[in-house]
Amino acid sequence: MAASYQPMPQNLNEPSETDVEGGSHGVRQFRVDTKHLLLQPEEECSTGSMFTMPIWAKAVGSLLFLVGLGAAFVLIRQAPKGSAPHGLQAPESNTIEAVMPSEQMLKAMQRLQDQATKMAQTRSTEENAASTATDETSPKATNAPHPHATADATHEPAHVTHAPAHVTHAPAVAKHAEHSEPAKHKHNSTIGTNSTNGTNTSDSEDSTPCHSALPGEPCYEAVLWHKWVGVVENPSWYKTISRQSNRHDIQKWLWESKQGQCQRPCAGSYPVPQQPKGKTPQIYCFSVSRGGAEMDTMFLQRQVGGGIFGCDGFDVFSDQAIDIDGYKTKVIPSTVSGVSVDGTAANSQVFLKTWMAILTDDKWWHYDFIAKVDPDAILYAERLRGHLQWHVGQDVFFLNCAKYIPATMYGALEVFSKAALGAYLSQHERCEHSLPFWSWGEDRYMAGCLEMLGVQTLPDYMNFLHDERCWGVDCGNKAAVAFHSFKQVNHWYRCYESSK
Repeated sequence: MAASYQPMPQNLNEPSETDVEGGSHGVRQFRVDTKHLLLQPEEECSTGSMFTMPIWAKAVGSLLFLVGLGAAFVLIRQAPKGSAPHGLQAPESNTIEAVMPSEQMLKAMQRLQDQATKMAQTRSTEENAASTATDETSPKATNAPHPHATADATHEPAHVTHAPAHVTHAPAVAKHAEHSEPAKHKHNSTIGTNSTNGTNTSDSEDSTPCHSALPGEPCYEAVLWHKWVGVVENPSWYKTISRQSNRHDIQKWLWESKQGQCQRPCAGSYPVPQQPKGKTPQIYCFSVSRGGAEMDTMFLQRQVGGGIFGCDGFDVFSDQAIDIDGYKTKVIPSTVSGVSVDGTAANSQVFLKTWMAILTDDKWWHYDFIAKVDPDAILYAERLRGHLQWHVGQDVFFLNCAKYIPATMYGALEVFSKAALGAYLSQHERCEHSLPFWSWGEDRYMAGCLEMLGVQTLPDYMNFLHDERCWGVDCGNKAAVAFHSFKQVNHWYRCYESSK
């Protein structure tokens, strides 16, 4: 009688209920369901496994097992019918009987499954290691801000800001918003926006090396051109910068737009040219400046290192305390003037106070010559030295215009020797009692006073001063000491660039 069908046990080391010991031959007889001899699908793998067996491993295992099954089948066909041990009947023709030593059969099946399992585990380990290495090399997200993040940086105004047309009166130091450079940046935990100029930044900007342009570099020249010419003459060209933008913001815009060979600017004060050292003769220069357009020009002079800031010593006198890129103006009571009898500014009283403020301090005495320069005049201090070097120690001042008779000293550029001003300091009251200074312009008053005091005049009309009121202005002249007048800052800068 044929044995009843039972499914193959999940644990191959444990016999099923239908296993029958085969006497001295030690064989077991059982029915074989071919679908259970194949490896199980992925979802039917042993419950203790946490990996997925690859298809190639399944195929190899199935192939090896079928080879063994074929060999066993051949043995069954070769055995004589009715010779089953212990009187067990051979299976009928519609069943498959497998007779082989149970120990060998089970060990072979176990080895095949173990090999497939080991190969699958090795494959899974390699894939996990590759995935871990990929995760370690990818950038990690972080909530902490970069230590040098410029995003959300706000320029902390150290002083009162105001529009370019005027200066806001304040008891402390007033500061043009359009000229102020960022003293420092405040940071918060949000990265991605820059409230200074309304542009967006990213963390990639923080890792870019910074470099604020230095005088003489192409980027420095580009920054000045866009600040003093570009945004003044063509504001519609610019979307994120304006007249109120400082040089730091303009360099940042140039860097972002890949212009002017600019790099990302560093935080902090923006560079200005250094004063000359060891030049002779030594020149002290000063200007009296009001707010607005005149003060714009003073900022430009400071940033190009030209005008009075090219002299060995300099000062700016104003009725307001203003920080000009690190230089603080010297405050005088008022710069308001009327109209003189010759149609020029009746500013003698303003300058009388200024002259006395200078001469009662001992600073001027350390220089060979003292030059008073109008804010709207372009001065090349280095060229001026060549006109003065033969007159060091003399009691002289210079006449600079011979268009009219007598020749005179135009106030755009007034140059006095130290000895000449020493004479004025000691005898200025004599001039004030004798001359109608209240109705004269300052230049006429100083020339008349010094002549009355016996100071020698030195006519110098060759490339000393090019004044529109005298012989006109030629900005292509690269030998003239000074040019006048340029009341608009963009015109001043264009002539300066053409004549340097």
